[in-house]
Amino acid sequence: MKKTLYLVLAGALMLSTVSCGQQGTTNSNEGNVVDTEQKTEDTNTNVEADKYDSLYDAFLNGEATLSTDYYLNNASETGSGYENDFFSIIAGDELTLPEMVETLNEAFMDDEGFFAHQEISSISYSYLDCGNDGEKELAVKFVCPVVEPDSNIVLVIKEMDSKLQVVYSVCSWSRSETTINEYGFIQGGGSGGAINHSSDAALIDADGKYQFGYILTESADLEDFGYAYEHEDFDASSLEGTLCIYELRLTFEPGADKPSDYFSYAVYDSDTYEEIDVPNLYTDSPYKEVLDSFTTIKFVPYDELEKAISDKLDSIGATEDIRNANELEFTEIAL
Repeated sequence: MKKTLYLVLAGALMLSTVSCGQQGTTNSNEGNVVDTEQKTEDTNTNVEADKYDSLYDAFLNGEATLSTDYYLNNASETGSGYENDFFSIIAGDELTLPEMVETLNEAFMDDEGFFAHQEISSISYSYLDCGNDGEKELAVKFVCPVVEPDSNIVLVIKEMDSKLQVVYSVCSWSRSETTINEYGFIQGGGSGGAINHSSDAALIDADGKYQFGYILTESADLEDFGYAYEHEDFDASSLEGTLCIYELRLTFEPGADKPSDYFSYAVYDSDTYEEIDVPNLYTDSPYKEVLDSFTTIKFVPYDELEKAISDKLDSIGATEDIRNANELEFTEIAL
């Protein structure tokens, strides 16, 4: 994990920005999908049971509506301002997919708005099984200017009390990408600049609830790290390689500025980006001597940090089988 983070960080140092790919597969999924321009007079969730296999199929065919009530009341704090901008456009109404497209495009193309002028360029879907309980949920991806041109937002939708509800959403763009696998395990990563990178993980459980896993941040600039934490004077000029500092947070409280739960570090070759095996790195090394200047922080070996991550993920139900499941493959719907 740490080498992966460092390689991304090293790429950012060379390229100044991180370019994140977007999912664009065309594998087949369940469901009978037709053009989203089609509308019917019956747009309620009470669709004839024998017409579609599920409410999800009915929604994809433009005949069932989607509610944002659950998300706005229970899950909106898990998102960023970008997701909230998206939901501010459609909040309060139960809309079919064609109605969502029309409403969103009006907002995206509004001269008075703050979005880049671009209509939704594609919509795709995939089925998943959050928590691996045998009950399926639906993920729908919109490629649109929610963050920047050709960024995307994924909505995870669950049937609750015979109504379709959004239970989770996440945006991806050029500097941040999040993936969801077939059992609802979420992994994200992004760049906060040329010297900082972060990764995170969470789970959407069988009840559709968001279970926070962790946030791991990495900094390759000791001087920058020193602005955030009290320290005595230190001199790192003689240290070989690149010293990367890791901070692990295992709890999530919206708006709270809580300290990280674990701190660790590793050393990499500045040219090859391979990890350097430093003897006694955490017990008796020049790197430890420098980091001992941060008197309020206890640094632990990186394997101890990794164990804390694994234990936390197990505690929220993200078992190894769930974590290692296949990423979602999305099938595009014709606009």
